[in-house]
Amino acid sequence: MIFIILLIYFILLIIIEFFFICSTSNKKKSITVENIERFEKFDIKKHKLQKEKSENDLDIKNFVGKFVLINHYGFYINLDNWNLLHSKKLYEFKVPVNIKIIKIKNEEDIEYLLN
Repeated sequence: MIFIILLIYFILLIIIEFFFICSTSNKKKSITVENIERFEKFDIKKHKLQKEKSENDLDIKNFVGKFVLINHYGFYINLDNWNLLHSKKLYEFKVPVNIKIIKIKNEEDIEYLLN
């Protein structure tokens, strides 16, 4: 009798473990990057983005949404990992990130798109 109970217990553990492994393998990406080949033909209205300018360094906290950097480079910080933000690429952040852009050239304003 004890053997049957142990056998059923181990079979249930195997089934639960199998479903757990299958459910964790289908995780969605939290940050997606799309290359914009021709920025002149990029549809801002399709992605519901607004154009912004900044004369100073940019520091955005807990940003979630779409972001495009036009003329500078910067960083996005996720879980204390610093990643480079390239210009003219569409980033979609599904988790909160901090965005830091440091103005290097004094002539140009920082131009970016966000929603």
